[in-house]
Amino acid sequence: MFELAPRLLAALDAGDPVVIATAVAMTGSAPTGVGSSMAVLPGGQVVGTISGGCVEGALFDTAEQVLETGEAVLERFGFDDDPDDVDAMWAPALRCGGRVEVLVRRVRPDDADVVDALRLAASGVPTSLGLSLDPSTLGAVVHVPDGCGGRLFVERADVRPRCIVVGAVEFAVALTNAAAVLGYAVTVVDPRPVFLTDERFPAADERIVGWPTRVVEALPVDATTAVVVLSHDDRFDAAVVDSALRRGAGYVGAMGSRTTNARRMAELRALGTPDTDRLRSPIGLDIGATTPAEMAVAIMAEVIAVRTGAGGGALVDGAGPIHRREVSTS
Repeated sequence: MFELAPRLLAALDAGDPVVIATAVAMTGSAPTGVGSSMAVLPGGQVVGTISGGCVEGALFDTAEQVLETGEAVLERFGFDDDPDDVDAMWAPALRCGGRVEVLVRRVRPDDADVVDALRLAASGVPTSLGLSLDPSTLGAVVHVPDGCGGRLFVERADVRPRCIVVGAVEFAVALTNAAAVLGYAVTVVDPRPVFLTDERFPAADERIVGWPTRVVEALPVDATTAVVVLSHDDRFDAAVVDSALRRGAGYVGAMGSRTTNARRMAELRALGTPDTDRLRSPIGLDIGATTPAEMAVAIMAEVIAVRTGAGGGALVDGAGPIHRREVSTS
């Protein structure tokens, strides 16, 4: 639900109720994870996703029912083990073979607990919300740790991960847009105010004009942070990379040819930079990207691969489950 906070709040603030369907338990392979949601807004507009396909069609029908009655529903989808059960064969299901439980509930503008949690999530503040899965109180907000007598689902919103982009070049415009779509709080840094404008970088949360080494040193950096150096400027590129690696950024990448990277690595050795094997340069996965938009895809794909520990190869060349995240029913 929290990933949809801005869209949900727009409807609720206008005085309209919304219906939210949230995956509260999964087993086996599934295209999304526990906590993923779709919502039905006024006028029947659908936002978000749980699985795609016929499951979401069935959830839309359930949402219309819940909107009218106000009574929450716990739907269960998955293949039946009995191949002779004709009804089960035609029932909505996850075609990847997984099973999912989905809580479908109505939220009104005066549901203060939910609305307050959505506002916190939309502003980037960590928050959580407990929902009862017990049949007698299904969908009711539960104040953790008080808990309830039956099953409980707790949805959490964490601090948005940060992506620091150094260099207000055209590649950075596309990268900022891509990172923002993926949920990153993006900061763009460049010493040239003529290039670092609101008009060029509307998706950036911050646009900081200043000397990159000093600016990056002052920004919060942790294991969830991606630092992407696109400036191609020998005056500060190595120093920014050095700072990002020393401070434990989860992803550190720098644009440049192999020759440029060799020169940069020599500078890092002179600085005594630790963990230089973590530097991704040349930057991005090898997908044949040439345009700024394609490079943005290649870079953010590498950011995701580094974060998840994936190899970044083609799925067709692998084996085993496609979806790495396996969540069991509690």
